[in-house]
Amino acid sequence: MILPPPNITGVLHLGHALTATVQDVLARWYRMRGYSVLWIPGLDHAGIATQVVVEKHLRHTRNLSRLDLTREEFTSLVWRWKADKAGTIRDQLKMLGASLDWDREYFTVDQRHSAAVTEAFVRLHERGLLYRGCDFVNWSPSLRSTVSEIEVVDVAVRGSTKLSVPGYRNKVTFGRMMKLAYPVEDSEEELIVATTRPETIFGDVALAVHPDDERYARYIGRRVTHPVRNVPIPIVADSAVRKDFGTGVLKITPAHDRRDHGIAKKHNLPLIGVINEDGNMTDVCKGFEGLPRFDAREKLMHELFVRGVLRDVNNEHSVMLPRCSRSQDIVEQLLKEQWFVKCDEMAKNAVDALENESLRIVPDVHEQQWRDWLGNIRDWCVSRQLWWGHQIPAYSVVCDGSWIVARSEEEAHSIARRKYGDAVELRRDGDVLDTWFSSAIVPFATLGWPEDTQDMAKYYPLSLMETGHDILMLWVARMVMLGLELTQRLPFKEVLLHGVLCDANGRKMSKSSGNVISPESIINGCSLEELNAQATRSHEAGILSADELRRTLRVNAKSYPEGIIDCGVDALRMALCSRNIKNHNVSFDIADCRTYKNLCNKIWQASKYMLLMVNEDREGNEDTENLSNLDRWILSRLSQTVETVNTAFAERDFYKAAFAIRQFLHYEFCDFYLEGTKFGFRDGDARVASGHSYTLKRCLEVSLRLFAPLVPYLADDLYTRLAKKLPMSFLQVSSLLEAEYPEFEEFEHLRNVSLEEDFQKIIDLIDAIRTCMANVSKKLHPEVNILTGDARDYDLYKDNVNLIKGVSRIWNVPIHLTRDCEMARKDNHDEIRYVHTDDCSLHIAIADASATKQIKRNIERKRDPNTEKPKASPKLKQQEI
Repeated sequence: MILPPPNITGVLHLGHALTATVQDVLARWYRMRGYSVLWIPGLDHAGIATQVVVEKHLRHTRNLSRLDLTREEFTSLVWRWKADKAGTIRDQLKMLGASLDWDREYFTVDQRHSAAVTEAFVRLHERGLLYRGCDFVNWSPSLRSTVSEIEVVDVAVRGSTKLSVPGYRNKVTFGRMMKLAYPVEDSEEELIVATTRPETIFGDVALAVHPDDERYARYIGRRVTHPVRNVPIPIVADSAVRKDFGTGVLKITPAHDRRDHGIAKKHNLPLIGVINEDGNMTDVCKGFEGLPRFDAREKLMHELFVRGVLRDVNNEHSVMLPRCSRSQDIVEQLLKEQWFVKCDEMAKNAVDALENESLRIVPDVHEQQWRDWLGNIRDWCVSRQLWWGHQIPAYSVVCDGSWIVARSEEEAHSIARRKYGDAVELRRDGDVLDTWFSSAIVPFATLGWPEDTQDMAKYYPLSLMETGHDILMLWVARMVMLGLELTQRLPFKEVLLHGVLCDANGRKMSKSSGNVISPESIINGCSLEELNAQATRSHEAGILSADELRRTLRVNAKSYPEGIIDCGVDALRMALCSRNIKNHNVSFDIADCRTYKNLCNKIWQASKYMLLMVNEDREGNEDTENLSNLDRWILSRLSQTVETVNTAFAERDFYKAAFAIRQFLHYEFCDFYLEGTKFGFRDGDARVASGHSYTLKRCLEVSLRLFAPLVPYLADDLYTRLAKKLPMSFLQVSSLLEAEYPEFEEFEHLRNVSLEEDFQKIIDLIDAIRTCMANVSKKLHPEVNILTGDARDYDLYKDNVNLIKGVSRIWNVPIHLTRDCEMARKDNHDEIRYVHTDDCSLHIAIADASATKQIKRNIERKRDPNTEKPKASPKLKQQEI
């Protein structure tokens, strides 16, 4: 496996902790089962994201922009940033217990990986799969760079809404639909066009209508007068026009819209670019040249109104705004000459891998997305106009503008001299590669590719790729495409996708929501004041905006008024694994961490109890042939738990493993079995005590090994301590990674289903006693009579009456057959009766008649839904939460 490389933009959050925990659980499980496991750590240089955050930091700390520095000075600053963040991330992963192979750590712009990136670029170019061409790209004017699909977020705007946009002093209004009139040439008629982007009107080269739209059939082939440029433009018919959108008339602006560009190519229409790389209007826009695009929009709307061309403004229009997640800018579709990777054939191969079952995607709900996205893929723009990243290994020939792709400058000059002579001048492309390009070769570049290394032979392809479903297409699909193309093999056999981590209210954890919590805050605990101080420091470093800081402080005050108690690493890992990670969204509740902290404490106390009760001098000489039913029952449950946990790990259902372990250790072993053994140890029966001693040690020894992948710190610590005290019952290992993982086949003979069914009846009965006794004080010395109509159950309860007494902590528990019991034949007002099952009831007798009546009234009040319940104080409510 490889750990999806965290970005060096900051430190790890809970989403990273989820990924690291899930992968570590699998790594430990496989290692303990004898597999050779390689788990490679690394860091992603995250080109655009890192450049943005370092620029913010530079602006906040030194009041400088990137352009105030040279490229070398800025990249040197980024390397210092990386050194700081890399150390923190490494420490965080180690703190989480991630058993990574640290001697193999990589960075996506280190020397070895950079050489692999260059080789991949050159080979794709040599095969005709990478080319320089002109096409539409997602362009961020504030960054002056193309951005990838994952960095474009569609924001829903419903009606007139003001939003902050970088570079604008005032907020910009969106969510308006304007209707503009285009006069029909040689006619008194006009065609009305609806648009949300009037500033692009300068680039209109035609109007288009659907050929089957009867409203406009008579206009096809005629011309209208451009309302701003005052030149004639044609009316064309095209089936790409939607008759039901707007007025059914589409203005064609081919330089700024992909669909319009397709229509323009079919009808041989010209291209007019009206917005430049800075987001300003071009020289074509007379009277508006140089104006920022959204300022031009407002000015143009006023001018169109004055000219009488603006017919209507709908302020209730809904629109999806493409917003850059890095800069918060509004993304423009611009035609740019860039480097592109041809994807159609590689995408087909990736789909075929899924269809022929050589690639498995878990959960399979994502398979259709795989087919759809790859089936409609466009060529991939891999150029980025940044300073930080892999500089593209391409060289422009100054004399004619042609391009040479080479592994080095020397190789490029050698190629150029053969064609142009010794005097040829080359200029290297200043752009860098899309981060996803360098990330796409991680599975094989980390193993030594392009060399035929021993690691490539032994570990490639990877067994598993685990990551979030939100980057399935942007990263996983590209790893598969480039892996198949460059190595002729799939980079991995199985893809395990986890959902997006959300808070307890179902909201995605993000800086914009203000609900991000660091793993350390949960592990070590954190006061409200320190939580707020962390957020303030992030704001001062330029990581959080002022709005994000305000939201974070508000969420902290609401969600953690008393701060966060320390829960430890093991409890955090269990809490992360206790939810179904295959769900689209994975809710995380800090209350779960407290639950699993309590579980860890219970196991610790159970170990102390075992050491207190077992006889170290008789270790290894216990009577294992004549175990009590209680011992045989818990060993049967242990057998079932071993099977359930192994199956859960194999099927990647970690929450089932966490639930099974908690059910066994907390409720069955600690709450029931341990309580039940106290009678056996107390009664002085050596045979029973010997059986209990053996069973206690066996259950704890196996449970700690079973538990180890999920809670490595507690399991290792406790196991080491117990092994020193009981060397014949516990393995002498420095870490449980050296121990064998419990397999069901070893414990299958212990399974006794009928005994489990009997004991489940006892457990249910004890739960019923606890429920009914919740209303009764033990100081009243109650007598709990158990009446059952089933003779077999009667014998079962009688045989285990001491167990029932010990676990329920009620010492006066007569057991009766219903047919022989006078109590069952009369309605006694001096007792409290509970129906447990159809043939079993509980009758609580109390000597104090007045107390009995009061208890009955209390019970009736609780049952009455109309009874007003007392309100808890805010402090009590927080404690309960």
